Amino acid sequence: MNRTMTVTQLSTYLKGVFDDEELLHDVTLTGEITEISYSDKHTFLTLADGACSVRCVHFSARDKVEKGMRVALRGSVSFYGRRNSISFNYSEFFVDGLGDKNAKLAALKQKLADAGYFTDRPQLPKYVADVVVVTSPDGAAIRDFMRVVYDKCPFVNIRVYPVRVQGDGAAAQMAVAVERLQACDTDAIILCRGGGSDEDLDSFNDESLATAVALSEIPVVSAVGHEINYSLCDHCAGTRAGTPSIAGEIINSHAMRMRDDMLSAVAAMRESVAARYSATLRAVSRLGAATTKAVAARVSDGYNKAGVLARRGAYAVRKKTDGKIHKTQVAATALRVGICSRMSDCRRRYELGKTALTALDPHRIIKIGYAAVLGDKGRITSAARLDVGQSVRLVFADGEAVADVRSVRPTENGR
Repeated sequence: MNRTMTVTQLSTYLKGVFDDEELLHDVTLTGEITEISYSDKHTFLTLADGACSVRCVHFSARDKVEKGMRVALRGSVSFYGRRNSISFNYSEFFVDGLGDKNAKLAALKQKLADAGYFTDRPQLPKYVADVVVVTSPDGAAIRDFMRVVYDKCPFVNIRVYPVRVQGDGAAAQMAVAVERLQACDTDAIILCRGGGSDEDLDSFNDESLATAVALSEIPVVSAVGHEINYSLCDHCAGTRAGTPSIAGEIINSHAMRMRDDMLSAVAAMRESVAARYSATLRAVSRLGAATTKAVAARVSDGYNKAGVLARRGAYAVRKKTDGKIHKTQVAATALRVGICSRMSDCRRRYELGKTALTALDPHRIIKIGYAAVLGDKGRITSAARLDVGQSVRLVFADGEAVADVRSVRPTENGR
């Protein structure tokens, strides 16, 4: 016989069935707590047994229970008509020991600890520039990780090894990924997954995955769930990050250290070159001054000796013949002019050398408006060495700039 009922009528009927059935009242229900939440003064639990679970509530009480506990709840089954759902309303509870799932997890944790898998794990190197992330390519976790890293260190190379991170076969996929990556040239492996329920994170408590992480020769960062979630992979990895974003900050700290050390080395090299140039310039100046002084002394001494000789000769010649005096004076004058010319030539060469050194000073050239063009392989001195789209650094007297080459137009004979 077909009957027509409204949803309200069906809900009312079912509620009456549950209320009238004595077997559903004053029942002791046993199982393992898988979820706990509180609302105002009420306690909400999910009690599971195998693949089955039921929602339980204790009104006007905040029970001190934990996930994984096995408990016995005393109460009654009730039907909630507004949602057409059932729940178990309990009035008292008794702890019945550790749940099967937690007991197995605790035993596995102790087994791995006894094997030495929780200590002496490879740590991140001082500098990190390349990482491989084992995660789902479509999840929010990889986006959070990449956003944090690229905000501060866009030069870090991030590669993704795509795997499932929950459900059947996820742990096996991740374990194979970690093992295969041992042949990869990278600084770190990031095991990455966002938050979720305990069931969602079960894959990271798998023995095969935890063993693969513990035996990895490449440093592993475990970035699984939220900060309050701990998995076996967290214990087996060399570094634990509470979330994927925290993992990004950890990588940034090692990448920025590399950048800062490189900048310090460049600054030290620049100061060293400037100091060497200044020292060389001072040495050349001292040499020039010493040369000028020595030449002047030699010229003065020669001039004095020539004067003495000239006077003696003039006197001797004058004694023999007055006609020879004029010739002697002419010779003395020519000697004086030659010596003075020699001294002037030496001074001119010194000034030319000093001017050439000053002209070659790269800082002087840059200060008057020129800039040094640097590429990946050093200084670029010809337009022929430039490519369209190439990024170059322009070094000015007061700083640097990065520019992209939009076009290259060679000129005839370099003019």
